[in-house]
Parts: sequence; C-alpha cells; structure tokens
Amino acid sequence: MTGSTGSPRGVPARPDLPVDVQGLAAVDLVGAQLQDWLFERDAFSWTLLVGDAERGHELVAITYVGAVVLHANRCDLDAAVADAAEVARSEVGPAEEGGYEHHVTVRAAYRLVVRFWSVDVRRMPAPDHLRRP
Repeated sequence: MTGSTGSPRGVPARPDLPVDVQGLAAVDLVGAQLQDWLFERDAFSWTLLVGDAERGHELVAITYVGAVVLHANRCDLDAAVADAAEVARSEVGPAEEGGYEHHVTVRAAYRLVVRFWSVDVRRMPAPDHLRRP
C-alpha cells in the first residue's frame, strides 16, 4: 500500500485516488493526538489534534462513510483517547475488495484499519493548550 507517510516535507500526489481520499492522504497525521471518536451506523468519525507549538495546531475531524474498523474495539479507542495516544504512521490507498483503506498505527496501543467508500475531512485552527502531555 502506498500513500501518506506523514512526512512533514509534504505528501506525494495521489492522482489514482478520488479528491476526497486525496484530501485525507494529504493530512500529516504523524504525532497527532486522538481527541475523540464516534461510530454511528455505517460512519466512523474521529477528531485528531495535529501540529505543534512551533507550526500551530489544528483539529482535524475525519468521517469515513461506509466504514468498517478492523483490529480495534471500543475499549481500545477509549484507551487511546484517555492516554492522548499519538499517531505513529498513516497510509491511505485503495482496498483490494473495492473502496479504500486508511491504515493507522497509534504508538500507545495498536494498529487499526478503516475500510471506507468516501471520506470527509474538516480542518480548523486549535489552541495549543489542547495538546496533552
């Protein structure tokens, strides 16, 4: 799988992906802290705090439509929020069965995969005090 490595120097263009998935692949999630998550019907959403004091912070709200979350359960996700778990790796690409996959490795706990058909990414400035130690 190819996609975002979270490189701070930029993410390679992915013309093989639709615009919404390209938007997800373009977000540098390495070091992002998981703030909250929600699973409703066929949508999985989470909010991550990205950036640092030098570059500034922003909240990134990601909603995957037609989502299936693999290798994680509610307890894992709750623990990741409570521990202010940070993303160590993030890759986005096509799934073999159709649709797309977002592979995310969280330092404090686990690796998870979100399979989805479309995605919505919203970004907004955030104050520095939201970053937890």
